[in-house]
Amino acid sequence: MKSFFFTLIVFINTLIFSQHTTKEVKALKIDKAPTIDGVLDEDFWQDTDIAKDFVMYEPEDGGPPERENKKTTVKIAYDNEAIYFGVTLYDDTPDKIPKQFTLRDKIGITDFFIISLNPNNDGQNDTEFMVMSTGVQVDAKVNPGGREDYTWSAVWYSKVKFNDNGWVIELKIPFYSLRFSTHVDTWGLNFHRKINYLNEQYSWNYIDRKIGVYTQHSGLLTGMKGIKPPVRLSFSPYASAAYTTDGENSAFVKNIGLDLKYGISENFTLDATLIPDFQQAAFDDLILNLSPFEQRFDEQRAFFTEGTELFNKGRLFYSRRIGNRPVGYRNVKRNLADNEEIIENPSKVNMLNAVKVSGRTKKGLGIGFFNAITEKTFATIKATIEDPNTGETTEEIRKETTEPLANYNVLVVDQQFNKNSSISLTNTNVTRNGSFRDANVTALAYDVSDKKNKYNARGSLKISNIKENRATTDGYSGYLRLSKIFGNFQYSIAHLRNNDTYYINDFGFKRRNNQLNYFGDISYQIFKPTKHFNKYKISLFSKIEYLNSGNEYLGNELELDAFFITKKIFAFGGGIETNFGNQYDYFEPRVAGRFFTQKGVFEGSAWISTDYRKKFAMDVRT
Repeated sequence: MKSFFFTLIVFINTLIFSQHTTKEVKALKIDKAPTIDGVLDEDFWQDTDIAKDFVMYEPEDGGPPERENKKTTVKIAYDNEAIYFGVTLYDDTPDKIPKQFTLRDKIGITDFFIISLNPNNDGQNDTEFMVMSTGVQVDAKVNPGGREDYTWSAVWYSKVKFNDNGWVIELKIPFYSLRFSTHVDTWGLNFHRKINYLNEQYSWNYIDRKIGVYTQHSGLLTGMKGIKPPVRLSFSPYASAAYTTDGENSAFVKNIGLDLKYGISENFTLDATLIPDFQQAAFDDLILNLSPFEQRFDEQRAFFTEGTELFNKGRLFYSRRIGNRPVGYRNVKRNLADNEEIIENPSKVNMLNAVKVSGRTKKGLGIGFFNAITEKTFATIKATIEDPNTGETTEEIRKETTEPLANYNVLVVDQQFNKNSSISLTNTNVTRNGSFRDANVTALAYDVSDKKNKYNARGSLKISNIKENRATTDGYSGYLRLSKIFGNFQYSIAHLRNNDTYYINDFGFKRRNNQLNYFGDISYQIFKPTKHFNKYKISLFSKIEYLNSGNEYLGNELELDAFFITKKIFAFGGGIETNFGNQYDYFEPRVAGRFFTQKGVFEGSAWISTDYRKKFAMDVRT
C-alpha cells in the first residue's frame, strides 16, 4: 500500500512538472532543400528530432493530453535559405474535418495548424504562420500584448496532403521573411492545432492562460547554428501614364517610381519608396460624420502597413497624415476677395519619397527611424478685374501655397526585457518650410510586469510643442494603469490627464484633449470547464470624466458585460450600460463655454450564437 501511494505521488508530480517544463526540439541542418509537396519522403526527415505530446489549450487549460487517435508530430530542418516544417496531424475521422474555403488571412470553419516563431526568444515579438485544412495560409505579427496583426504578409510556401492516417503539412519559411540574429541559436517556438468538430485546441508547449500572454509560454527551438542567409534585396520599379480629355481640355499625366527593400543585417531592414504611386490602394468608405470629432480611417497603403509595428510605440504615429489635406486648405476660401474664385484647391499632398529602417537586436533593443518628404502644394485662384473707365474685365491667375515642402520624421528606441516588459522613447517631428506650422511630440512609454507575470504597470508621459505664427505652444499628457493580470479575478485602476494645449495631430491622431479621467475594472473568468460551461467571463467597467481645465464635471459610465459558452457550444451573453445623473457635453455645441446636458441613460443588450461546427448556425442580437 505504501508503495502504491508513493508511486501515485511520483506520477502526479511528474505530470504537473511535465506540464510546466519548457519543451525543447532540435532543428536539423540539411544540404538539400525538400520539395514542398505535403509528402515527407526525403531521407533527412527520418533523422530529425520530433516535437510531440501536445497539451490542451482550450477548452480546458492544460487539460487532458491529446487524444490517442489525434496526435500531432512536427519535424524541423533548415539550410541557409529557409526553415522547413514537416507536420503530421493524425486523425481517424478525416471525413469530419471541415473545409470552408476562404481568402488568404481569413480564418474559416476549418481545422488549422499554427507555427509561432520568435527568433530572438524574447516572449514579445512572435510571428505566426497558419495553414488551414483547406491549404489557405494566414500569417500575422503578434505584438507584446498578444494582439495579432493580420495586415502583415510574408512570402512562404506550404502544401497540405490528406492520407489514410489524417493529413500532412509541409512548409518552407524563407529567412528573408523573418528578422533574426545569426548569433542567437535558440529560438522561441510553439505550435497550435485546432480540431474544429471537437472544439478543442492543443499547443505543444503548455500555456498557462491564467498568467501573462500566450507568447510568453513558448518552448525552445535549438540547433539554429551556422546560418548564412542570402542577401535580402528586392526592388520594384513602376511607371504609369494617363491621358484625359473632355473635348475642350486635355491632360497627360505620367509617373515613374521605385520601391526598395534591403536587409541591412539579419535583424534590421530598410524600406524606401521614391515618387510612390498609390493608385492601387483601396478607397476609404464614405462616412457621414456628424460628430464634433475627426473621423479616423485605416491605412490602405502597403508601405505604411508593413513593418511599422515599432513606430506605433507611444501611439504618436498616424501615417494618414502624410499626404493628407494641406494645412492651408481651408484658408484659401477664407482669404478670397470678392472678385476671386477658386479654380483648383488640392485636398491631398503628394509624397515625394519615404524611408524607414527598423529592427531589434538580440538583446531586445528595438530601433526605428522613419522619414518622409511631401511636395509643395498650391491652390489656383482666378481674379476678375474690371477697368473702372472702360468697364472691360480681365482675368488674373495667382497661386497660393497651401502646404510647403514638408518633412515627417519618427525616431523610436524601445528596450524589451524579462520577456514581458518594455520601456520606449518616441519622437515625432513635422517641419514645414517657411512660416508654416511646425510640430514636435515626445513620448516616454512603459509596460512593466513582475517576473511572475502577476502585476503590471503601464503608462506614458508625453509633451507636445507647436510653433506657429512666431508663437510656441506646449502641452502635456500622462497616463497610468495598475493591474492584476493573473488568476480568475483580474482588476485594474487607471488615470488619464492632458491639458487643452496638448496637440499631436500634425503626425498623430487624438480626437480631443483637455481630459481628466479615472477608470476602474474588475473581471472574473474560468480557465477550466465546469459542469455546465466550457468558458465564461463577467466584467465590470467604470469611468468618470472631467475637463482638465477648470475641473468641470462631464459624466460617468458603468458597464457590466458577460458571456457564457456551454458544453454544447451554445454561446450567449449581454451587457448593461448606464450613467448616473446628468451628463455634460462641452464639445457637441461647438461653441466655447457652452455645454449640452443629457439625462443619464440605461441601455441593455443580449445575444446568442449557436454551434458553428454544424451546417446550420445563427447569431441573434438585440
